[in-house]
Amino acid sequence: MKNNPLISIIITNYNKSKFIIKGVKSCLNQKYKEIEIIFFDDNSSDDSLKKIKDFKKKNEINLKIISNQKKKNSTSPINQMIAVNKSLKYVKGKFIFLLDSDDFFHKKKFFEIVRIFERDDNKKLIIDLPIYKYKKKEIKKNYKNISFKNKWPKFPPTSCMSFETKTLKKVIKKINFRKYPNLAIDFFLAVYYYVILKNFYIHKSHLTYYRQLTNGTDSIYLKYRTKKWWIRRKEAFEFLNDLLVKNRLPANKGLDFVITNFLNKIL
Repeated sequence: MKNNPLISIIITNYNKSKFIIKGVKSCLNQKYKEIEIIFFDDNSSDDSLKKIKDFKKKNEINLKIISNQKKKNSTSPINQMIAVNKSLKYVKGKFIFLLDSDDFFHKKKFFEIVRIFERDDNKKLIIDLPIYKYKKKEIKKNYKNISFKNKWPKFPPTSCMSFETKTLKKVIKKINFRKYPNLAIDFFLAVYYYVILKNFYIHKSHLTYYRQLTNGTDSIYLKYRTKKWWIRRKEAFEFLNDLLVKNRLPANKGLDFVITNFLNKIL
């Protein structure tokens, strides 16, 4: 790439003081250097804010810190969506990389992803593959045959997502995320780009370390075993079908949909 475009990394954080410097350093230690970092702290009760401010003071880096002084919402997914929304106002880069503050990037990530974007102007969302990071081991996760037609899809998490900035700003404005308080930002965006924009590219390289924590946000959404999980699943169908109907596409109301609605009525 002859002229490296500026890229923006949005890091959203809540009480992940133990991990935040690792995440920021993974951005700074990249082969690709034309970056800006926007760090959004969502009113953490630990020393996250002090730690990131001290790090910025000691290092000459392009790092903007946004501190949310008061939370107004009850669910983590809504808070994260608001964090990204507010951070977008400060973005100057041509492309955006999302990063949860407990995750971190492979040192070649920016170079590989930007090269793909620059080679094909039609790509608006690129998702790389995660490396599940446990305390004592790492596991490379692969995703095959992603589809929203026959079964509920699985796709890589938020920190694996990279976007062309102009399109992302337009898409987020079209999503009424407050209507679905249990849905995560990765689901909203993956569904919209896949179903509506038909622009969903999986890069077959493992470039994101996805930390597995026992007290993470998803711990309250244990698959099949909690009421919260079934509520979130119902919201997922509602969001998907709202999009489909608005765009004059057939709704997804198969057996999975029927079972999910039934269980939400009796739980």
